[in-house]
Amino acid sequence: MAVKVNNKANIRKAQRWDEKDDAALCVLLKRKLKDVAVALRESDSPYERSRLKEQRRHYKTMLRKVESGSYNGDIIFGELQAASALRTEQAMQRAEYSTMAGGRKYNSSYRNMDFDYESAFRKKRFYGPVLPILLLILSIAFVGIFIMGAFLPASIKDVAEDSGVPLDSLFMFKLGEDTLDISIKNDGNWPGGIYPKSTKVYNSREELEDAKKPATIALVKGEAYTDAAGNTPDTLLLYGDLGITAVYISPFDVVKAWFRTPMLEKTRIDFLEDSKYFQGSSFYYLCFLEGDKGDALIIQKDADGNFDNSVIIRHIGTYGTIMFLIIAFLLGVLNIIINLIRLFTYTSRRIHVITLLSLIFSALCMISPALATIEGTDIGAAFSAYFSSLSGTKAFMDNSSATAGIGLLFFVPAAINLVMLILPKLFRNRLKKRPTYVPKGNKNRSAYNDPLYADEEKLRQLV
Repeated sequence: MAVKVNNKANIRKAQRWDEKDDAALCVLLKRKLKDVAVALRESDSPYERSRLKEQRRHYKTMLRKVESGSYNGDIIFGELQAASALRTEQAMQRAEYSTMAGGRKYNSSYRNMDFDYESAFRKKRFYGPVLPILLLILSIAFVGIFIMGAFLPASIKDVAEDSGVPLDSLFMFKLGEDTLDISIKNDGNWPGGIYPKSTKVYNSREELEDAKKPATIALVKGEAYTDAAGNTPDTLLLYGDLGITAVYISPFDVVKAWFRTPMLEKTRIDFLEDSKYFQGSSFYYLCFLEGDKGDALIIQKDADGNFDNSVIIRHIGTYGTIMFLIIAFLLGVLNIIINLIRLFTYTSRRIHVITLLSLIFSALCMISPALATIEGTDIGAAFSAYFSSLSGTKAFMDNSSATAGIGLLFFVPAAINLVMLILPKLFRNRLKKRPTYVPKGNKNRSAYNDPLYADEEKLRQLV
């Protein structure tokens, strides 16, 4: 039944409503009644059920009015228009208050605002000491990986090297004849590495004298080597004279190489270079940058005016190992400071930028030695040879194409950063107890040895 027009002055609005609109409104009201009936069955709250029953009653009244035609078209049009405007305003407010910036923007305004700051903070922040303590321990462990070689006892280092897992080695460099052999000063600074049975390093002269069967080539830490004829050469070839087939490269070797690069050629960092931990030869520098090796890394055009891609890759790998390690170490120190501050404030659940950067630079430092020893431009073959050391030292030494082999210690910094990125997503705040909190009921108490509950007469009297 069409609506009778009562408002002649505003007839344009009323003429928009016809029999089709009546039928569509009836369908919508019947659908809403079904939705309310479903919500009533699923609701457990008495307050929610009461509200839904009142809503159902209202919808039934509206349906009867529509079916009988006893309603004013102008009124229903105005109500629908007002409802549409209200929905638009609420949608705009939700968009404004859905972000933290929006909440801060309208915090001091006089408009109605429905923004739950507590829920927003609980989702984005963790309040408590457990998470920052764990992050602090992990960040200290991350920094400790790079410096523990300076503090580990020599006996522990020797046991680790004998077992094939050196604790202060990032990767190993295979030695050989000609260009793969390196010359060092005969000053008693012997590298960690893979020694033949005829050569052994002793921690002191007393240890050498106490040995029942000393090695053919006996090296004492801190003392120059003297051969069987009594000669003390100024320099020694690790492979040619001592028979060492591979040397272990430690973080200190990488940093000491930085002091000898063109970057610090005219600058001296006194507090570092004067430290006893940075004295002596840098085996990383000797393996990758000494003499003609450093000159071969200069990026320049050939006779045809083209750049050699192999030189560019080796340049990035050689110098990248140094810079990525230093940046990762500095980011680790910064992480320690940040986690100390988090102990007294809160821990954000968003991705921690410093930790992410530390993970990226740790991973880049880990793969750079593979690029430093690449032959040609086949990066896949370089990585395959680099990671062959994971199959064992023997597999690495038997691989003729492998020059550098990664150590297990090199995986630890990146793994620590990955764990530090995941932990803030796992921790959740414990909900505070509100004034309306009701604890769960006690467990059923046994009536054994309880005269009040064991005596049935007393129970009847209480009832």
